[in-house]
Amino acid sequence: MMQQQDSTSRAAYSITVQELARRIEENGAGGIPPELRTDAHLICNTPAAIDFNSPGAQGFGVKRAGLSVPGSIMLLVSPGCCGRNTAALSGNGHYGERFAYLALDEADIVTGSHLQRIPEAVCAFVASRRERPSVVMVCLTCADALLGTDMERVCRKAEAAAGVPVRPCYMYALTRESQRPPMQAVRETIYGLLQPRQKWARQANLLGFFTPVARDSELFSLLGQAGIRKAAELARCQTYEEFASLAAANFNLVLADEAMGAALALEKRLGIPAIRLRRLYETAKITKQYQALAHILGIAPEDFTAAEVREQAEQAADAFCQQYGRETVLALGSRLNANPFELALALGRRGLAVREILAVPSAADAFYLRELARCSPSTRIYSLLEPTMLCYREDRAVTLALGADACLCHPHAKHVTWNDEEQPFGYQAVRALFERMAAAMSSDEDNDINAADKEAAESSDELPVRESPHTVSSLPRLSLALPPFAPDTAGAAAVLYPLGGMTVIVDAGGCAGNICGFDEPRWQEDAEPSAVFSAGLRDMDAIMGRDANLVAKIREAAAELTVSFVGLVSTPVPAIIATDFRAVCRMVEKETGLPTIAVRTDGTRLYDRGASAACDALVQKFTAPIPHDAMRTGLGVLGLTPLDFSREERASLHALLGREDTPIRFFDRLDDFREAARLKELLVVSPAGLKAARRLQRQWGIPIRAELPPAFIHEAFSAVLSRLAALLQDGQQREILIVHQQILANGLRLAICQRFPALPAGAVTVGSFFLLDRELQWEGDLHFRGEQDFHAYLQAHPDAIVIGDALLARAVPEPFGGTLLDLPHFALSGRKAPMHPSRTLEYAKNSISN
Repeated sequence: MMQQQDSTSRAAYSITVQELARRIEENGAGGIPPELRTDAHLICNTPAAIDFNSPGAQGFGVKRAGLSVPGSIMLLVSPGCCGRNTAALSGNGHYGERFAYLALDEADIVTGSHLQRIPEAVCAFVASRRERPSVVMVCLTCADALLGTDMERVCRKAEAAAGVPVRPCYMYALTRESQRPPMQAVRETIYGLLQPRQKWARQANLLGFFTPVARDSELFSLLGQAGIRKAAELARCQTYEEFASLAAANFNLVLADEAMGAALALEKRLGIPAIRLRRLYETAKITKQYQALAHILGIAPEDFTAAEVREQAEQAADAFCQQYGRETVLALGSRLNANPFELALALGRRGLAVREILAVPSAADAFYLRELARCSPSTRIYSLLEPTMLCYREDRAVTLALGADACLCHPHAKHVTWNDEEQPFGYQAVRALFERMAAAMSSDEDNDINAADKEAAESSDELPVRESPHTVSSLPRLSLALPPFAPDTAGAAAVLYPLGGMTVIVDAGGCAGNICGFDEPRWQEDAEPSAVFSAGLRDMDAIMGRDANLVAKIREAAAELTVSFVGLVSTPVPAIIATDFRAVCRMVEKETGLPTIAVRTDGTRLYDRGASAACDALVQKFTAPIPHDAMRTGLGVLGLTPLDFSREERASLHALLGREDTPIRFFDRLDDFREAARLKELLVVSPAGLKAARRLQRQWGIPIRAELPPAFIHEAFSAVLSRLAALLQDGQQREILIVHQQILANGLRLAICQRFPALPAGAVTVGSFFLLDRELQWEGDLHFRGEQDFHAYLQAHPDAIVIGDALLARAVPEPFGGTLLDLPHFALSGRKAPMHPSRTLEYAKNSISN
């Protein structure tokens, strides 16, 4: 978690439960302070807050939720930035294999021309599947929201063309706090597929979650006592027919608020009544809820009990409180299977000390807050999304953290993440929670990680060993094999990240979440603090162009933090509404007194263009002039970001250059840009640094080298060179294609040519999906505009050796007689580490050669 920036004067905002309850009692919802309202301030991005900003990165967002229907597939129609984090879902239930991407460019956003291609793209996607899909979900983003697209009409046209149901899913972060937020809308879309069926009196549906309710929950046995033989859940449906049979239910039990809209729609359309149940952690409240359900179902309360299960829950709670109650000081987060305020009240009433609640309250939580104020008035409430959370300091008095976000905030406490995908419910939830808490307190280890979490953690940086080739469509900008690469917004943010400024992603939340949750590995690597915020735009901000609101939010955040400048990163929303960033920068500078730059990205281009624009903007704004006869000293290294270089590669380059008897500036401090004119030489290690370097060359006559030191190439990529040597030892002449950013690929090509002098001229080709600078380009080098170009090259060179990220295996032709040597590129796949060598060889041999 972020450490306090100025310990003498800065602190994270918090409020006691007692004070908050008093304010709400006196003023209703208006009593909630602005620091606890997500529409009133910039949205802070930290690892603990990622689920809010980008729920699809870690859990169920619209994209993953839309694929809950068995046999469904999803076409994401958006700028590339909106689909970037779907690569994270590739190994999670094979979701990655069920996505296709129709990328929007500037012309599409301006003219809406992409709407004509959607039916054709749907047909191509359906035709590419081995099995006919049950339904095609067309996922739309804020771009189409602002364009006012009638997606229902477009989907009807696509359905007629493809011959399968086609439904829209609205991933509109702009409407996150509206009356119909995206996660409510996607449930309505899913259950809207159900068609009338004859009702079966002995079936009930459990609505609310996208993952199943725990099988040992007493809810199932209680329903059995009520004569329900089938308690159906979306998450347990294995076939579309099973899903369709949900329409036969006699009633729906709604277990989560976001499903209520879908339940009411089913009641109106299919005549299935809805009954609301809540997940609670006070056993007395659970009992009353079950008694109310018995009354609704016409059952005598004494015939609708789970006394034995309740007793087990009470025993688990009592055992924990007796053994650990005095030493347990709790911090509760919001990323857990509970309402944090209801859970805090349940724990507080058992005499446990709740020190912190890291969650945003709503008016619906007023009852819990009022009751909690009576038993634990000094409990403090923090919002992880509020800007001053960058100043948060861990309270070492906390001994047990509940919730994934609370665990991140309290690394020294015992941990119970309590956000398993299987959903606890009823007395079973109480029993399981206290048992998990007891296990954590008794363990010598700090972390509560179940087997599934461990497996995910161990494999999170690796792609599956066998990545089957996918069909590649000939339709321009339709990607069936490769997910979107890192966008220009991520490149800009990567450059700004270490400079000590305030980076504001001018978006509705999703773009910032994709960047911070997926394309910025430095949080997870080093826990380095950086003030990265989302503007938190909402629909009326975009419609009315309320720039003054944005400036006010920036002013208030800047007043609470120690930052040296403000960097604005544009996204599709401000690009569509033509935000005047020059004027916004002047307004921010006037209000804050801080120098301000804007990087005009729009999410339709790739990371290197955004990084290039950010570097150039920083040079223009901050590089101080010097006399032309001033003494020059030092080497400046431009373009070294984690999107192109792994942590180990960056460390290796630092160490290698550090051996030289000259000061080195890596442009990871603002002073490096301020003093850039004094440099003796510039070393550009990726194309992202070329534009800024050439500006410095023109203005100050600083010579440029666009290369990577040969010693670095041989050290960092020795494994690749050794595996290549094994493939070439038979003397057979083969084409070699290197796919990476241009300068690194050029350095690897030189190393290969030096190590294997017998290779004919032109045998080693550089290909890139990213910038190819003409001055650095060799004859025959290739720029891939999409997976189609890469696929076509391999069709023309069926025995080639491809040195590139293992993700590219998806786009190879089938059959293919060549070999892929894994050269990870984070900007391409989002993988932070190479595969274990043994797995890489197996991958190359089995997945590509066959």
